[in-house]
Amino acid sequence: MSLLLLALEAALYPTLLAVVVLLLAQPRPVRLLGAYLAGGMITSVGIGCIVVFALDGTGRVSSQKAGLSWTADLAVGGLALLAAVALALRADERVRRRRAERRADPGAAAREPDDDRQEPWSQRLLSRGSVPLVFAAALVINVPGAAYLIALKDIAAGDHSTADTVALIVAFNLIMFSLAEIPLVGLIVAPERTQAQTERLNAWFKRHGRDIAVALCVILGAFLVVRGLVNS
Repeated sequence: MSLLLLALEAALYPTLLAVVVLLLAQPRPVRLLGAYLAGGMITSVGIGCIVVFALDGTGRVSSQKAGLSWTADLAVGGLALLAAVALALRADERVRRRRAERRADPGAAAREPDDDRQEPWSQRLLSRGSVPLVFAAALVINVPGAAYLIALKDIAAGDHSTADTVALIVAFNLIMFSLAEIPLVGLIVAPERTQAQTERLNAWFKRHGRDIAVALCVILGAFLVVRGLVNS
């Protein structure tokens, strides 16, 4: 049950939906989205297997009550709650504003912004419409997040066979990448409707992104802190 909760938490990732919208606007969106999913799954499942089998080999997470297990829950849970507070107080916006002011110079206002430099390198690669570049970018972008790392620790703490361990990691990733998998299937079945609905969902995420992020951090943080205290 905890793995399912963590997988659903990891799946609500607005950045992934933004990537999907970007790829849908390119020629050959099915190939591009398929390449992104393939690259992301390879990276995520590969790192997941490495982490789980490395932890399993140490014997330090043999159960939820193992020292490393519950301390990791408390540490990540506490950081998630702090992140929720920072997002709710818009501390990230103030930090970005101060950085922009430090980088500004007297002639900055008179110059036209360089859009290519302002865009993240990953977005520039994805927007070129190249299947190999999209695949390569997905290999680099999809590093494990907090919920996934905790799930990997939980899988390592369980007494699973090798086959079951790999199956759990793959199943977690299938749920985690659902915001890309569902549009990919939709592109094959009903491309125009899928594109319109994906754009509407992305717009909704943009309007409510901060509230969603705060709620996810609170849920994840509270869950991990409580579980860590119970198992300590």
